[in-house]
Amino acid sequence: MGLGALIRHTATTLVTFTGILLLLPFLLNDRHRWSSALLHALPRCAWERLVQMDDPFGSSPYPATIGGSWTVYAAWSLAAAVVAVVVVRRHDL
Repeated sequence: MGLGALIRHTATTLVTFTGILLLLPFLLNDRHRWSSALLHALPRCAWERLVQMDDPFGSSPYPATIGGSWTVYAAWSLAAAVVAVVVVRRHDL
């Protein structure tokens, strides 16, 4: 919703959405702190942490937390709603 309101072109929005939410997690890893922070801020990684059944601290030097994963979902939905409201108001005036 936020990307669609911000970009206002269907094809560009879909390519951006695919790049950020589906392709970016494959380019990042958990070996570095900055890369891990970006990875844990994406909804896909947050979902993987929430459904993880094994030891959460076993393989990653910087593991995601359950509270952080829920915060990611809240922040993405809040940011999308705020961007959509602000951008649509600005474009419609």
